[in-house]
Amino acid sequence: MQDSKSGSSARGTAEPKPSPYLTRDQIERSPSRAFFLKKANGDVELAREKERTARTTTCAFMQESGIKLLLPQLSIATAIVFFHRFYARMSYETYDRVTVATTCLFLASKVEESPKKLKDVVIETYKAHHKVDKAPDVESKEFFDLKERVLVCERILLQVLGFDLSVEHAYRPLLAYVKSIKGSKDLAQIAWNFINDSLRTTICLQYPPRCLAAAGVHLASKYLATHVTKDFKLPDNPQHGGKWFLSFETTEETIQDISEQILELYMSGNQPVVGPNGGPGILSAASLSLMTDNMVQAREKAAVAAAAAVHSEPPACAEAPTPAPCAGAPPPTEQGEECANGEAKPSANSTSPSRRGAQESAVGAPTSDRKRAPEREGARLEGETENMPDAKRSRSSDP
Repeated sequence: MQDSKSGSSARGTAEPKPSPYLTRDQIERSPSRAFFLKKANGDVELAREKERTARTTTCAFMQESGIKLLLPQLSIATAIVFFHRFYARMSYETYDRVTVATTCLFLASKVEESPKKLKDVVIETYKAHHKVDKAPDVESKEFFDLKERVLVCERILLQVLGFDLSVEHAYRPLLAYVKSIKGSKDLAQIAWNFINDSLRTTICLQYPPRCLAAAGVHLASKYLATHVTKDFKLPDNPQHGGKWFLSFETTEETIQDISEQILELYMSGNQPVVGPNGGPGILSAASLSLMTDNMVQAREKAAVAAAAAVHSEPPACAEAPTPAPCAGAPPPTEQGEECANGEAKPSANSTSPSRRGAQESAVGAPTSDRKRAPEREGARLEGETENMPDAKRSRSSDP
């Protein structure tokens, strides 16, 4: 009887649900990092660089194979997320990354309802990996062993993922936000490219899709301000306290961290992201330098403006007989937050774009295989959603 009561008490106590996302520290201590640390004889920076190279090259291999299999970008993105989740728990020393990547593509094609035959997956991934035009004969023992390896790995992959195959992507909140502000096709396309490039990092393990979508929009706006329209700025939204990023329920600090990780991908010792056909990445070295300088200058201007606001005394608040709403509140921060932000949180449904209309087309910004433009896959997204969700909701789909 005592056990029954204690069991009821335990069931009645609501335990906090663990976060599905990992911290930087947890990723640094993953089995994969431990393997590269051992290979690098304890050199932390070398181990980090080797793991980054392994991830980026394998993700590039998956992107190339997925395109040859005619998989939609959503399926390729899901496969890459499966790959990152697997090696956050397992080691490259124990499982061959090419076999795991092939298995992730095969599983993701079924999860996202774009199934491909195992034979076709094995053929295309073999050709992409070995850089050949022809795979082994389908009746040969070698081909049979390749298929058997994928089937065995699929069972292991499912167990490591805990049979949790739900993956949300940043494409939907991105397009919902661009639609809500009546943004340009350029803004949507360039942000889309940055999101695709982010798949070659561990950002999907660290942050929700809505945060990644916000960072993609932020980087796209900086790119446009650098290359297309001077002083391009995302419009403030009065319904969300005046700050555009509150539509995604995130903070400037989070956006800054994600943006820096994406830019680090271009600035790392690896070559900028290049497609299977040798196409250039969205940022050349000159573009990256100019864009980064502009972002630093913008932050410096914001800091100067914040410092000036600290020393200014608003006469209206000082002379009012009754304390004004901002009286006693801290001065605007570097992000320029209004004092009302601490009093009322924006409504969760304050921005609700209507159903997506005409499909958006590719723009002239330099892109590579990551282009998988919104207009090429937008029909599927529109068919799935009668009402476009708010920008902060992020059920995965192909735009």
